[in-house]
Amino acid sequence: MKENELKIIREICLHILWNILKYTKHIKYRQIHKQALYNYLSKKCHTLGADFERVLVDIEWHLQYWGFKKGYDGNWYYQYNNIQFLYLWNCYRSVINHQTMYVLFYCC
Repeated sequence: MKENELKIIREICLHILWNILKYTKHIKYRQIHKQALYNYLSKKCHTLGADFERVLVDIEWHLQYWGFKKGYDGNWYYQYNNIQFLYLWNCYRSVINHQTMYVLFYCC
């Protein structure tokens, strides 16, 4: 997988997980509109030259792994009434630990 594809996947994963963890009582963060997801990913992939299909498949896998189910309308819904906080926090930590960090050293 290309670096740009990984960058997009990490960014959207962190965004989704953080919103669920931060806003546990808000229903809107437990639903992901199919078209909004497609539009966002399409724009990001086009801008960074990443493979849209590959990124979409990976994001959909992550959504299922976290507990989302795809509805008949194609939208994604978090299937649990109560947020699985510790599980999602560990997922968030796992994604963020794979985030590339840049360190600059100044000499002289």
